[in-house]
Amino acid sequence: MWGEPGSVDRWVERESRNLNASLVTAKKSLETLLREERPSCRTRDGEEWPIDREGLERLAAACDPGEAEALRLPLAVHFSSDLSDACYITDGIAATVLRRAEGFGPAYPFREGRMYLPLSLGVDLVSRYKGAIQQVFL
Repeated sequence: MWGEPGSVDRWVERESRNLNASLVTAKKSLETLLREERPSCRTRDGEEWPIDREGLERLAAACDPGEAEALRLPLAVHFSSDLSDACYITDGIAATVLRRAEGFGPAYPFREGRMYLPLSLGVDLVSRYKGAIQQVFL
């Protein structure tokens, strides 16, 4: 198996699909989710992805006019094996709103399309926002 050309690439691709099978592919705006009785999205494999209302309200309180409609959730925090002690967010609006919600101030600037965070902070955010923030493994 491993001696065949491309076998390792196929294995890595299959494992990545399995690892990220629960990713939400059709995100909803924060504004839309706040109107839902039971806020949720659907994952790639068709399962419901529930989102805790408390996390939504925390993000909504940090939004400027128009940002609740522009912000798509769940917010993705990317964890890469290339980064041993950091993770990152690639959505500029999400980075701005999260910075306000968490009181980061000038810490963790959004530069060159990414806001890098310490790995432990990324894990903490995923845990505290209960569905409003999703981890993506690269």
